Amino acid sequence: MQEYDMVVVGGGPAGLAAAIKAKQEGIKSILLLEREDELGGALKQCIHSGFGIEIFKEDFTGTEYAQKYIDKLKELNIEYKLNTMVFEFSKNNILTAVNGEEGILEIKAKAVILATGCREKSRGAINMPGIRSAGVYTVGTAQKFINVDGYMPGKEIVILGSGDIALIIARRIILEGAKVKAVVEIMPYPDGSEKNVIECLDDFNIPLKLSYTVINIRGKDRVEGITIAKVDKNKITIQGTEEYIPCDTVLLSVALTADNELARKAGIRTILKTGGIEVDFKMQTSMEGVFACGNALYIHDAIDYITTESYEAGKNAAYYVKSL
Repeated sequence: MQEYDMVVVGGGPAGLAAAIKAKQEGIKSILLLEREDELGGALKQCIHSGFGIEIFKEDFTGTEYAQKYIDKLKELNIEYKLNTMVFEFSKNNILTAVNGEEGILEIKAKAVILATGCREKSRGAINMPGIRSAGVYTVGTAQKFINVDGYMPGKEIVILGSGDIALIIARRIILEGAKVKAVVEIMPYPDGSEKNVIECLDDFNIPLKLSYTVINIRGKDRVEGITIAKVDKNKITIQGTEEYIPCDTVLLSVALTADNELARKAGIRTILKTGGIEVDFKMQTSMEGVFACGNALYIHDAIDYITTESYEAGKNAAYYVKSL
């Protein structure tokens, strides 16, 4: 049994900020656990700017923003483990985790901070019609393919959903030499900012199809095309408005949801409507000594807000440990 004053689950922007703040508040024994092979969470694949304006009063890329906190974590000598998945969490703050080097680990902490982030909804989660052919990805997966792995997801692409990440990926795809046939949005207005609609779609002549949804995907082995149709105010498809778009790839940007299986399994209360972890004004969950922050609570509009909130969680968790 390994013992620490504090364990932080998640090495994205929330977990990094919370661990750093707890250390600055005087907690010496901290362990951060990250299931992927690098720290930084989704920021490590965000090479576009727009990060850090609130915190640093400067405009950084996502990777630059993450690196600032990774460097600070190392400067403070905060221990962390990569490729380590926490799969069980008991009420006496004992976490069970596993990695390829050490096998199964049991870790006891005086306080735990859950910074487990969020995940994208997949095709199965939204019951998209059509054959389950290759070529359907989430925009986050496509972003990682392009910006980290150096692969293009396809050559002729349709994006379902118009959030800011979808718009940024649309522009990125064009800059890499592929074609975005359309961005399809079920609502009568785009979900992303007006600035991104102009800079990412209008400037590159990418069609934005508002009040449309996908009603079929064609292609046996690989996507060959999709059929979209206009919807009414109740989001019911309107007969006679069908439009077929040839493509080899469909990217989904339909929703993000809090990644909270670990919390629910431990019996920590979550909010039914959002799926986020319920916390009090101290960022403490329904389980004493367990705190939470970041997208595990709700989907934030900006990384800067996640950082500010996570500082608060780290500070309050540190106070809790020192009060024992």
